[in-house]
Amino acid sequence: MKKLLCIGLSVLFLLSFAIIGAAESTTVNGCNWMSILRDDASLADISMPGTHDTAATYVAFGVKARTQHKTIPEQLNCGARFFDIRLANDKGNLKLVHNFINCRKGSGFTAPKLYFEDAIGYCIDFLQKNTQECIVMFIKRDSGDSEGFDELVRAGIEKNAAFWYTENRIPTLGEVRGKIVLMNRFSSFDTALDDSTGGVNLTNFPGQGEKEGSFAVVSLDAFGGDMISTYTVQDRYNYPKKDKWEKAVVPTLEIDKVSGELLINFLSTASGISPEVNARYINANIIGHSLDKNRCYGAVLFDFIDEALAEKIYSCNAAVTDSARTPAAAVPAEVPAAKHGFIRFLDGLWAKIVDDFSK
Repeated sequence: MKKLLCIGLSVLFLLSFAIIGAAESTTVNGCNWMSILRDDASLADISMPGTHDTAATYVAFGVKARTQHKTIPEQLNCGARFFDIRLANDKGNLKLVHNFINCRKGSGFTAPKLYFEDAIGYCIDFLQKNTQECIVMFIKRDSGDSEGFDELVRAGIEKNAAFWYTENRIPTLGEVRGKIVLMNRFSSFDTALDDSTGGVNLTNFPGQGEKEGSFAVVSLDAFGGDMISTYTVQDRYNYPKKDKWEKAVVPTLEIDKVSGELLINFLSTASGISPEVNARYINANIIGHSLDKNRCYGAVLFDFIDEALAEKIYSCNAAVTDSARTPAAAVPAEVPAAKHGFIRFLDGLWAKIVDDFSK
């Protein structure tokens, strides 16, 4: 009897682990949320969480220049799929920057710089583990010499060409699962790039530094100069946080988006003491704001993204969800240990300043 009881308990124990494992493998989370979406869904019709100044995690002058607490692999794991990548030419290599400030792999002025090839490597590692996902890289030359910049970007892409989508066309999700989609904000007018190599052409991206207006509808052009579509962007980066929320973010959330056309909504603003003070206000508002699960909100770009913020956006994809698809196994990206240098960036002081001004 005791033997039969032990066998029965063992079987029950193993079954419970099998059930838990099955439940975990079918849970939608930050690593696999795209896996349940329809293959024929246009990328423009997917509500996609992303990050503004994606790489500005470890930066000098953090109170003004830092825009994220999570590194790129951590952002991928929490669900971000639209990355605002700012680059500068560093003696023939492309480094990630926030304006003129270097982005690094850890705190301290001697910490290693973060390069374009590092960002690509993080994304490829994630996509190899989560083959049903895709990532958008929205690339801008943020500072430095423009000469030869296009060619450096192309060279970085060509090293891993199989992982990139570089056509000047909004693809369907099925076309780009397992790939990085290039969106181009960096080309000069005399670029050698064309509609097969230059990515989705957003070089008409408008400056929105004025403290009036909400969003802009601008042209999406062929590299030959003919307009092929339009897209809508909101990036009022000088609004005080309350105005940013009320006059820019909310009106953009309420846009009746045209199917198949891009909508990009930056929740970030640089006004005031710190991007983090602004983000705490705006992010709390977005968490408390009612969103329609069947409505597309386009790409929503956060400062200081976290899992709850990402889920708030990617859960709004009921209209493009395939009920026959089950979530893919979710494999988190490897998060490299920070490589700190000498003369750390006074992170504790910045945190206290932010706390004081957020009250």
